[in-house]
Amino acid sequence: MLLPLCLMAISAQTPQAPLLQALQTNRLPLTMSEGRPDGPGWDWLVREARNVRFTLIGEEHGVRETAQLTVALFRALRGAGYTRFAFELSPPIAQDIEAAARQSGVQGIEDFLRTPNLFTFYNLHEEAQLLADIVQAGPRNERVLWGFDREIFNDRYLISKLEPKVPPSARAAFARLKEASTNAWAQNARTGNPDDMFILAADSGLVAPLRAAWPNPDRESDAVLRTLEASLAIETAERSGGAWPYMERRARWGRDNFAALLRAESPKILMKFGYNHMIRGANYFSGFDIGAMADEVAALTGDRAFHILVIPGPGSRQAVLGGAGFGAVASDSVDELRAGDQRLTRVLSNPNATGHEVIDLRPLRRLAMRGLESWNADVVRTIHGYDAVVIWKGAHAASGLTEPRP
Repeated sequence: MLLPLCLMAISAQTPQAPLLQALQTNRLPLTMSEGRPDGPGWDWLVREARNVRFTLIGEEHGVRETAQLTVALFRALRGAGYTRFAFELSPPIAQDIEAAARQSGVQGIEDFLRTPNLFTFYNLHEEAQLLADIVQAGPRNERVLWGFDREIFNDRYLISKLEPKVPPSARAAFARLKEASTNAWAQNARTGNPDDMFILAADSGLVAPLRAAWPNPDRESDAVLRTLEASLAIETAERSGGAWPYMERRARWGRDNFAALLRAESPKILMKFGYNHMIRGANYFSGFDIGAMADEVAALTGDRAFHILVIPGPGSRQAVLGGAGFGAVASDSVDELRAGDQRLTRVLSNPNATGHEVIDLRPLRRLAMRGLESWNADVVRTIHGYDAVVIWKGAHAASGLTEPRP
């Protein structure tokens, strides 16, 4: 069998050679038939996830098979006590998606996501189906979906939810908030510049006067106010200080939402976020995100977390957001971390794979020790921060809600 290019290009004497060899041989096959996973790799994932308190899926966004794997895993873990699903949307939007799902299933979610002035990164058929199926599979009379992330696009929708409930004492402060949102979107319509969107452009102090004038809001309104205030603060941190303050502030908000759920109950949780958020320890930008917190929380009760990286491999395509919505691109053209030929999808993938593959990363940690960071810090961090990696062969791009269902 031909050696992968990454092995052909490296001498057997280099420190990373044993690690690369182990990466290419320590693999289990996984099949997908009509959206259902099977095979030794799938059986191993389910077995490992059943025995932990939190299972975290860190994904490269916009891949159809990842959504299908996630819902299949939630169903497989229900018997092991998993009852909650956390994902990368804001708390109020997640709650309203669940309400739509309970009323009308996937059609209810898609109708909700098409609401005027509302947009999310879950505006994809496969992601909507994932959420509908998880709600259907979860406990009947309990909240299943939990959003831990900040808001970007949906201030007008959230502000409209507040309007009928604002007490007289807070109407002036509310009017100023609504006017600022309206003006920002009018500016965005004139310029077409995303940085003119309200949450990306507005003063983070706009919500504080409204909260002060409305000291005891109902639970739903309080969640909206906290989300607007935190989201504005996150984007203000980026405008004033750059990428690091933004990431630190966003991670803190996600961890706070995770903590709020844990204070209320002690569930087993399946999570699906971008892979920078779900890694154990420091993430790829040296921040400590939800993935780092999950392990520490689990350890307090003698439990563990299981971290799964899911990435598109050779011949795959994925959906990315562009000017007119989501479009399908070759996964090999996506390089979010600007790692070039050292990106995870190239180093971890096996060009000779005949199908999808699962790698148990834990036995490789003895080979990914200090000294290899100068070769590829992302790979070393991944091996210690994730327990498993699923690599798709010829995966399909998820389809936007403006496209017909596949």
